[in-house]
Amino acid sequence: MKKIIFLLCMLILQSAVLLSPAVFAADEEISDEDMQYAISAYKRGIEMVRVKAYDNAITSFENAIKYYPKMTDAYYNIASIYVAQQKYDEAYNTYVKIIALNPYDYDSILQAAKISYNRKNYALAMKYLKYIPDDYEYYGLVQQLYADSMELYNLQKNKTERAKVTTANKNKRVLIDKFNSPAGMVVDSEGNMYVASYSDNAIIKIDKNKNRTNFAKGFLLEGPVGIAIDIYDNIYVANFDANNILKITKGGNVSVFMDNVSKPYFLYIKNDVLYISEQGNDVVLTYNLASNR
Repeated sequence: MKKIIFLLCMLILQSAVLLSPAVFAADEEISDEDMQYAISAYKRGIEMVRVKAYDNAITSFENAIKYYPKMTDAYYNIASIYVAQQKYDEAYNTYVKIIALNPYDYDSILQAAKISYNRKNYALAMKYLKYIPDDYEYYGLVQQLYADSMELYNLQKNKTERAKVTTANKNKRVLIDKFNSPAGMVVDSEGNMYVASYSDNAIIKIDKNKNRTNFAKGFLLEGPVGIAIDIYDNIYVANFDANNILKITKGGNVSVFMDNVSKPYFLYIKNDVLYISEQGNDVVLTYNLASNR
């Protein structure tokens, strides 16, 4: 059975279209009388196309399907008319019906993929294209469409992820307080937050009720940047300008914990080990805190 591929598009671009009458195979599920009705309706559909009565053509093809529900060529001609009329939803739904009747109708699968691509549903387009074997007549087109779909799908995915980040930036930020050159920060076991204020030479405490106090200020603090906290809520401070590490107890007592550290910057505690990035010497130091108790 010969399909009228992109029938209407050809009618628009050309003055004449080659149409062929359908050749129908016997089907034991329908009577000879119904088959004859189907053939007659199908031929009327072709004649309606010849005179550009496209709505009547669709009606005739639908009548053919009514008598012969498996007449995929009638479906295909309807879909081709819809495509040319830019009724892509109707065309897509018709191609889906064809594929349900014949999963090996690669022409219809390709057309469904094209519509999905034009709808910017690139994932669905690729899903359809994967069903088409490499011995298909237009497999080169299938490969190109798949490559284009993959590229645009990745761009679309990245854009969606960026949109999620933008939404988070707009909707989920909470301003705790304003600081003068804030650097490192930690939270103790009771939920209090401590922020190193480099310019103020201070460690600022924000309690659970968002009350602000200077937990430590001035004395020994010279350009605090990174801070870390141990399991006992002792705070360690990378005292950048003084080239040392300070220790501040839970009660607020400040002392030099480690001296001669050249430009300490970032602090981190894991499993009771203190990690220190020493920018002046371009190294990372470690210290076992348990050995100092």
